[in-house]
Amino acid sequence: MPASRIRLGAAGLAAAAALLVTGCGILPSPSPAPVPTTPATVEPAPGDQAQQCAQVLAEVTAIATDVARVGELLATDPFGALALVGSISTRVGDLETRVTDPALLERIGEIQAGWDALVADAQESLASGDAAGIERAGTALAELGDRVVALQEFCAGTP
Repeated sequence: MPASRIRLGAAGLAAAAALLVTGCGILPSPSPAPVPTTPATVEPAPGDQAQQCAQVLAEVTAIATDVARVGELLATDPFGALALVGSISTRVGDLETRVTDPALLERIGEIQAGWDALVADAQESLASGDAAGIERAGTALAELGDRVVALQEFCAGTP
């Protein structure tokens, strides 16, 4: 019984993540092209703030695609879903290594802090069987979505 409750909680968490990040307009809908599950080679972004923004926004869109895939994988490949969450965490962390602009770094830091807190709470909730963790994850994803929107607005020049 606890294993099925954990599986149900994980599926709910992933479904909430997929809906909040991609289905509710937080990020533009990505194209259906396949997305690699391994972290890309990290190289600092060249150029000005606009070029760095474009590079970061492209990676954030790819990350959102993978967040949506977590829900799909939970039903068929739970270990693959777990590996994908690890890959997403690495890629979110790598965003800071791609830029040099202080204002952009600040916004990326807020996104990383939100993602790290979300993952930590989800892991703790799943381990303890805390069903309220799904609701907290939904709230945390909405807050994370607000941070992503703020990044998009910043990069578009509308603070």
